[in-house]
Amino acid sequence: MGKRRLAWLILSLSSVLILAACAQRLTYPDQPDASEPDLSSGSSFSTISKDEFLYAVGWLDERTILVALESNGEYGLYSHDLLTGEEQLIRAFSDRLVFAALSANGQRMLVQVATQQGNNIMMIDKSGKSLAEFHFSEGILKGVSWNPTNEGQLFVSVQKTVDRPINYLWDISNGEWIEMPDTEEMPVWYSENMYLHKKTGTDGISALVLSDIRLPGKDTVIDREILAYGLEGESVWVVTPSDFNEKELLVISYYPLLITQGYISLPHIIDGSGLVIPEFTKGNDSDETFAVIPKQEPESVAGISFELAKVDFSGNVSEMLTEVERMDPILASPDGSYLLYGKRYEHLYDVERNGWIQLTEQKKSR
Repeated sequence: MGKRRLAWLILSLSSVLILAACAQRLTYPDQPDASEPDLSSGSSFSTISKDEFLYAVGWLDERTILVALESNGEYGLYSHDLLTGEEQLIRAFSDRLVFAALSANGQRMLVQVATQQGNNIMMIDKSGKSLAEFHFSEGILKGVSWNPTNEGQLFVSVQKTVDRPINYLWDISNGEWIEMPDTEEMPVWYSENMYLHKKTGTDGISALVLSDIRLPGKDTVIDREILAYGLEGESVWVVTPSDFNEKELLVISYYPLLITQGYISLPHIIDGSGLVIPEFTKGNDSDETFAVIPKQEPESVAGISFELAKVDFSGNVSEMLTEVERMDPILASPDGSYLLYGKRYEHLYDVERNGWIQLTEQKKSR
């Protein structure tokens, strides 16, 4: 019996746990610019100057986002209260800010600034105080994974050449950067010492494996024939080809690993950039899972459309919230009330009111 057929059997015999889907972002090739979604009316949320807005980084709490802004040649990270519009400077940079990421609990930030001498990478806290720094002569950060119990250990992915990024373990306590040569994509922390990553065999088939940072080379295979995966805490979702329909993909949820919680099926769609893979997100304090998923549209000129949806893995269903223009990342607020969407998280969706909220607008510079 195939592993996914076994998963279906387990689903029919066992009670279902609540999913915490992955917030880990996948990387997508560039796509044409999308039209801005329609905005919900009557919103009292305060907007951000469109001229200054670079991108939103993440959620500091249920109503406050971390944003990167640029004004008069100076870059800065600010907390922005969506209700009052109050902005508090966390850290200003005289050099160009090229990367910013926020830890899962919103307490630490990883930033990179480009100087004439190279690229400086630093860890700062919510007050802007520097906790650690590292200097690269070349290379741009492409991603980071925070250790869930030790924020002094990170996996970072660095693009140094046109080849695939190089992955490192950064141990802040001793200042070490250790290359992770056996990882194809950026490894992702699962626990204090365990991490997940994808490994492709000589047959070209990829597997999701669990490794221990203390025991190099000791891998446990979690699933085979995977196309993509993501996680948050102990919850993992995996995209695989369907055993039953070659025109479909299966997205299987595990909570925890090896315990099948449920699945949804999606159309197997190839566009100009390759196989279309969904995006998932879940708030830290919420049980609801959201996704951007593709839909096959035979009558459409493009043949494909996308929707923002609420996903129920245990019931094997998804509920469309609204249509969107493209497959872009999403990020749920901690309580799951709001979603940031877009390559720069430039759009804000109100889940409870089921409408878009204007996040930026043209206004006088500060």
